[in-house]
Amino acid sequence: GAWCVSEGGDILGDKYDATVIGGFVIAWLNTLPEAIFFITALNAENHRFAVGAISGSVIVVNTIAVGLCVYIGAKARSSSRITLQKGVRYQALILLASCVIVLLTIMFGFNLFVGILGCIFYVAFMGYTLYADHSEKKSETLDLMDDKELIDVRHESEDESDDEEEQPTWKGMAFLIAGGLIIYLFSLPFIDAVVEMGELLSIGSLALAFFFAPVASEAPEILESISLSRKGKLQNINIAFSNLVGGTVSKTTLLTGILCLYGAIYKFEYVSPSYTISLLLVCLCAGAVGAFGLTSRHEANRGIYLVLLFFFCS
Repeated sequence: GAWCVSEGGDILGDKYDATVIGGFVIAWLNTLPEAIFFITALNAENHRFAVGAISGSVIVVNTIAVGLCVYIGAKARSSSRITLQKGVRYQALILLASCVIVLLTIMFGFNLFVGILGCIFYVAFMGYTLYADHSEKKSETLDLMDDKELIDVRHESEDESDDEEEQPTWKGMAFLIAGGLIIYLFSLPFIDAVVEMGELLSIGSLALAFFFAPVASEAPEILESISLSRKGKLQNINIAFSNLVGGTVSKTTLLTGILCLYGAIYKFEYVSPSYTISLLLVCLCAGAVGAFGLTSRHEANRGIYLVLLFFFCS
């Protein structure tokens, strides 16, 4: 499934903006099974598992997945660095701003206003991703690059010109749909199996959701980030990065908002300090990735720092 999605992203990435393909289309292919699982837990009034799942998911994606994306993508380039496109940088800054929703949840608990604000924030993010002008003059991008980065760009252009023919759009869409269906059909049984195994081992619901379930649910995104980044193609790296950022924004805004709405309506107890610590770690990891939007160029070692952050949070 992850291979199909990465192939589809590679084909469509040559035709459409990385922020749309990565931050919206692929992001939702990966997030939909998690969202269903998350809402199912809330309907069962298992808010401990829901909080643990959303926290663990954000932590795994913004440390392991983004870290590998940056490190592998940079190492595959002769310059040992990546350059983020303007639209992808702005998405990262939006992720940084979205931490406000999580902080408000920490401050006010499961609050109806915070829930509505989180949902509105995500709708605004979708509007920006789909309708804003993300165009960037090629000369502006090249001005940011040094000699080694320019060599990488030249090699990419030569590789594209050596391709026998341009891949049709329908083929890229077919790969994405096939990959999305595979992920959807197999992710929920896989997560259920992890949950059952945790229960047999008498692992608490919060710990299970915080550590084990995210590794299962985020496996496709981790594999996709590796697959898209390993060739060192800048457009694919931006798609992978945008995918991970877009998926995280949906969790720090939309899913957090839904959690607050459920909590306010059904009077869920805000368990402190467990929830507070979990959500603070969400802000830490999401903020670390959101800070990537402050500059365009990033060295490979920044990916290592993110992976080390995972072990700190664990």
